[in-house]
Amino acid sequence: MSSRGGTHTEEGSMKASLSGLAGCLTLSACLLSCKTMEAIAQGYARGVAAQQDTATQDSTPRDPVCSCTAKLMLFSGEGLRSYLGCLNCSQYASDSVFNQFGTHGSQYSAESVFNSYGQFGSRYSNESACNPYATDPPVIVDEGGNFYGRLTVNTYHLQATRNQTFLAWIAGVCHD
Repeated sequence: MSSRGGTHTEEGSMKASLSGLAGCLTLSACLLSCKTMEAIAQGYARGVAAQQDTATQDSTPRDPVCSCTAKLMLFSGEGLRSYLGCLNCSQYASDSVFNQFGTHGSQYSAESVFNSYGQFGSRYSNESACNPYATDPPVIVDEGGNFYGRLTVNTYHLQATRNQTFLAWIAGVCHD
C-alpha cells in the first residue's frame, strides 16, 4: 500500500506482513509482481483469520465455479505458512499446481501435493490433501481472502471443499 492510499501504520503493517510471508514462499512465488504479492499476503491473512476465528466469520466453504476469475490458492502447514500453488492458473504459470516443472506441480518438491513422500501429498501426514483422516489439510482461498474449503480426500472433514472438480482431481492425484 502506498502512503497516498493509506496511513503509514497500514503501510508498515503491510510491509511486515509481506516480509513474514516472503520468507515462507518459494522462489517461484517470489518472482510474482508486488501487486500479486500484496494480494497473496492479504488472502493469506484473511484465510488464517477465517480459520482462527470461526465464531465471527463464516467458515462454511464456498463452492467455486470453475469459470471464476479469482486466483484460487492452496496454503497448508503450521499456521498455513506454506504456499502450495495456484489451483486455477495456467499450467505455464510458475506457481501453478499443474506446472510439472514448477515447485508446486513437481512430484519431487516439498511444497507439492504431488509428492507422495512429502508433508502435503503423503497418505500419512495430518497436513496432507491425500490423508483420508487428515484434520488439517490445505485450505483453498482466493486473493480476496474468501475461503473455499479444504482440499482433501477426507470425506468426513466438515470444511472439505464441495467443488466436485477439485475433489475428483485430488482423488486422482492421491490414488495414482
